[in-house]
Amino acid sequence: MPAWKVLLIVAFACICMALATATVLVPMAHDGGQRWAWLGGLLAATLVSGGLFVLLLRSASRAMDVKPSWAPR
Repeated sequence: MPAWKVLLIVAFACICMALATATVLVPMAHDGGQRWAWLGGLLAATLVSGGLFVLLLRSASRAMDVKPSWAPR
């Protein structure tokens, strides 16, 4: 697997973890209506980045699949 793909996977993983952490911590620091706006925005961003991360991992997994030489093609 090329190095850029590995770095992209690591970057997506860090982004997803940072957004998930922020989704929990940031709304606790705000008061009133801003709390729900931050929660909604961060939750949406977490779900989108998580979905893209899953698609990227599935694509990378398919690229790594190797059929045995004895298997029918």
